[in-house]
Amino acid sequence: MDQWITLLTFQHSAEAHLIRTKLESEGIDCYIQHEQISQIVPYVSEPAGPVKLQVAKENLERAVGILKESGYLKDDRRAFRKSALIKGIELFTSRIPGLKNVPLQLRVVMVVALVLVLITLVFALATLPETP
Repeated sequence: MDQWITLLTFQHSAEAHLIRTKLESEGIDCYIQHEQISQIVPYVSEPAGPVKLQVAKENLERAVGILKESGYLKDDRRAFRKSALIKGIELFTSRIPGLKNVPLQLRVVMVVALVLVLITLVFALATLPETP
């Protein structure tokens, strides 16, 4: 039995189908995981995770080569390198239940909003008049 490896993840299944078509035209079998849930509930990938384009383990290197050659993947040497601060924020926010598959920028906004609400609540409770 083939072991399937996730090659790319997508927000929408249509994007995955474009890449799948390219790889299948080169003779590489692909599988799209979580396709149906993304069509039923668009923009909400939390229940199942993002749409995943998977290839058989033995075809992974060839698929990556084809996608780099076609311009779908960039060379790793030119990829954006995350700073230690961004990695720390990403690690911290990914541990919060329900936020694992949410994009990093949205996770940060949600955490900052939650902290501001908590600060406002503490301030409001601290300034309440004492009852005799």
